Amino acid sequence: MAISGGECTLNRRWLVHYLTELRRLNRDDAARLHVDTNAVILTPDYIDELVEAGMTDIGPDVKGLTTATFMRITNVHDALMPSKLLETEWNAVRYLVDRYFGRIFIGVGITYNPSLISLDEIHRMGLKLANMEPGLQVCALDYRPEFRRQDIKKPSFSEMVQVKRVLEDAGLRCVICQTERGHIGPG
Repeated sequence: MAISGGECTLNRRWLVHYLTELRRLNRDDAARLHVDTNAVILTPDYIDELVEAGMTDIGPDVKGLTTATFMRITNVHDALMPSKLLETEWNAVRYLVDRYFGRIFIGVGITYNPSLISLDEIHRMGLKLANMEPGLQVCALDYRPEFRRQDIKKPSFSEMVQVKRVLEDAGLRCVICQTERGHIGPG
């Protein structure tokens, strides 16, 4: 069961209660409870609380390495907020890997569109993630105009194949890319 759409972590009390109830109602050990998040408000104590409530899978998205890229992707232009949110995303991923890798499923999402982020920055993100854990699953998302940015063009299949290669060249072993033709990878 996946909790996605909007940003489900904004209402902490509700999300923790919801996960607790889902776990109570689905006692099957094989039941998976996935939280899809931009991770911009995930602190270590919040992550711990989600795991204790029953979260078995998490998909944090990271939107660049630089504040400028984060601002282009999210359209958040407040003077101080973008750098804090970007830092919180990366800290959440680091904490998840350090504390929970192998205990819960962690699949990091990376937004790609050449109008918003360069392949060089994608490579540097791959290096940072591979340094945390080369076996971490990373999914590059082909950021499309329908994702609230009508001014951009959808990345082509060949561009996404190149993104996959760039991330693998950075040392990541489990890379998946969302494309106009479906998913490619890992391997």
